[in-house]
Amino acid sequence: MPDTRKLTVVPPFWADFYEQTRIPAALHVDDFLYLTGHTGTLDDGTFPDGAESQIRQTFLNIFTTLTKAGVGWSDVVRIDSYHVGLRTQSEALMTVAAEFLADPFPAWTAVGVTELFEPEALVEISCTALMSRS
Repeated sequence: MPDTRKLTVVPPFWADFYEQTRIPAALHVDDFLYLTGHTGTLDDGTFPDGAESQIRQTFLNIFTTLTKAGVGWSDVVRIDSYHVGLRTQSEALMTVAAEFLADPFPAWTAVGVTELFEPEALVEISCTALMSRS
């Protein structure tokens, strides 16, 4: 029996992955929205070239999921990001983040890793957002 306290969020770009794995793009639980790690995949399933392009596409994909859930970047309170080559991405990461985030930025942990689930991915980002109370 489904847990009615957990509402799944599955934007169109996530639908195939959800059907295969049952992992939603996000879960709305109580006052929080928990996003699964998003990468910079394009609509056709490919990845743009370069870290900065992948970071920007990742932020755009997250924005799509946030919007589907009825929130925005200003509601995000925590970010966890995973990077293949974190130190080489740090400048691009902060440049792109400034395009989407406003002061104060969310609490953020960035971790360098050797690989991600999708072999072409250079970055994966998950986050937590506050949902407005009705």
